[in-house]
Amino acid sequence: MPPGFYRLMRRWLLRYAKSADGAAMLRRAARSALKVAATAAAHSPAYRTLLAERGIAPGAIGRGAGLADLPVLTKESTFGRFSLDELARPLRTGEIADVLTSSGRGGNSFGYKLTTKTQHNRSWFDIDLGLQDMFDIDSMPTLVVNCLPMGVIFQSRATTIANLSVREDMACSILRDIGPRFKQSLVCTDPLFIRQLLAQGQISGVNWQTLNTSVILGEEVLVEAQRDFLAAEMGIALDADTHRVIGSTYGMGELGLNLLFETRETIRMRRRQWRSANGRANMSLHDSATPNLFCFNPLRCYPEIVNPRPDGFGELVFTLLQPDAAIPLPRYSSGDLARLIPPEEARTWAADAGTSAPWLPMLALHGRIKDRAGGQPSVERVKEWLYTHHGIARQLTGAFRMQASTGGKTSITVQAASVVETPRDILAAQLLKLLDEPSRLAVDLSVESADSFRWRPLLDFERKFSYAG
Repeated sequence: MPPGFYRLMRRWLLRYAKSADGAAMLRRAARSALKVAATAAAHSPAYRTLLAERGIAPGAIGRGAGLADLPVLTKESTFGRFSLDELARPLRTGEIADVLTSSGRGGNSFGYKLTTKTQHNRSWFDIDLGLQDMFDIDSMPTLVVNCLPMGVIFQSRATTIANLSVREDMACSILRDIGPRFKQSLVCTDPLFIRQLLAQGQISGVNWQTLNTSVILGEEVLVEAQRDFLAAEMGIALDADTHRVIGSTYGMGELGLNLLFETRETIRMRRRQWRSANGRANMSLHDSATPNLFCFNPLRCYPEIVNPRPDGFGELVFTLLQPDAAIPLPRYSSGDLARLIPPEEARTWAADAGTSAPWLPMLALHGRIKDRAGGQPSVERVKEWLYTHHGIARQLTGAFRMQASTGGKTSITVQAASVVETPRDILAAQLLKLLDEPSRLAVDLSVESADSFRWRPLLDFERKFSYAG
């Protein structure tokens, strides 16, 4: 088909989807999730075993056994226990187009997503649809520079993509030399590597404003203080710019990319909540960080909250609504803490932020459950602290290690940038001054040089960094 056909199709699909009934879409998604589970039982010996251990016959799915009765899958209970042949539907080797792995941050095993050639050949359309909705790529020729680590690549027919992984020199060279040919550029990376990219951009003479550059960050939770800092470094007026944006996306190697994503509306809503919660002169590390506000496509995935607390936050699980998935994983746990946002609550938040509610359903996400040890600050709250003062944040890499210390204290070791203007002991003292007294007394803080920071080899951005010990 000619490009004009797909432009018209994207325009029609977005207009149609935005007029659809959100509650009806969610009900349809729940029914589709049950069908996916029934298909998994038909094709996956591993899933039949897991059902049997719960006393559920495959034929009972949807006929007495509802979605909430089905087992919650984890990487340990699936990839850590069963062989690929037991997990996957029967596939000929020639049918497999590519393999995506999980990060392996858990340290015990990797999870996989196998994409068939049929799925691979149509994967570009969803990417282009999302890019059109957010960045109007059909009207603005767009260069996408993909610096996501771990071999994460994606396809597009409506943009020009450079899949580079974590090579800041290549990325900045392409942006500087090829970027001016396009009306806008989009950088996809993670919140740690973008610091490396910005430093290289300064050396290479990259002008982010001239290139009309926006950023999409994945791999880990983005906090608002980070967004503020990055926007200042790139010359983006977050609350005034109608086009350039720093956004966040959420995916899982076993299920797929961009399961959750920010929109311009959710960003405005979250920033409003963040400002309301951080009006004091000194911050407390033991306050809750402002959760990420994400949308999801209920025609693509169905999220659920398992074992919710009284505040509605619980374990986030996904069912990918893909009946032909090579490795079916109904109700697969993300390991994150989240809650679904009712439409009326979303409308109230939107009105408070002076924007409209997103047309897609929303959830709030707080980050990994394992990173929230009792009595210690959350990883997200420490990130907010380290990015509060831009002059200090500029002298840090963003990497830190947090673990329990003696006397009930929390030990936090922060990595300094390669070049700093301020001695590290003074940097530590300046950071502590940003905290209220109870937080200062509860923290053992040290700032280590880039080379001596023990938990991350210098310039290694290929692995997800583990902030909590």
